[in-house]
Amino acid sequence: MDYNIYSKDVTVTDSMKDYIDKRFSKVSKVVNEEKLISMDLRLSKERAFYKIEATAHLPGVMVRVEEKGSDFYSVIDSASDSFERRIKRFKERTRYKHKNGLKENLESIPSKFEEDQSAVITRRKKFTIKPMTEEEALLQMEMLGHTFFVYRNVDTDEVNVLYTRKNGSVGIIEMNE
Repeated sequence: MDYNIYSKDVTVTDSMKDYIDKRFSKVSKVVNEEKLISMDLRLSKERAFYKIEATAHLPGVMVRVEEKGSDFYSVIDSASDSFERRIKRFKERTRYKHKNGLKENLESIPSKFEEDQSAVITRRKKFTIKPMTEEEALLQMEMLGHTFFVYRNVDTDEVNVLYTRKNGSVGIIEMNE
């Protein structure tokens, strides 16, 4: 399986790369490699914690997993396991609910951000809003692991926001112009 590794404050040794290859090779058994558009692994170290972000671009969907921990190898293990589960869940849901799969490919999704006390915007992202159904948007939000998702409703042609509520249910905000 081909993927790009980007590291920040981590020197990736050959043994680390071999371990990543070994753990993520089982993901290639779940995904047909010809359907995988691209895959990126971002490794970073903040204080004593390792963080890995795995992002795969498949036709019509982007799958993302983020894991943190103090042991590099356990973080790789949990990230590859989570990634494999998420892709299996996507395949099952598309098999039963979306026989033709998702129709549009999202280019970028806003990432989670932390609010600071001064309420200053520290990061700004632009992305293209693709038309999709509520079910497709819900699936995309789950595959990315985000708590909200902005999309254009294909039925109403309005911009909507899906979000995860504190009790675990999902809400939708419909815009009126």
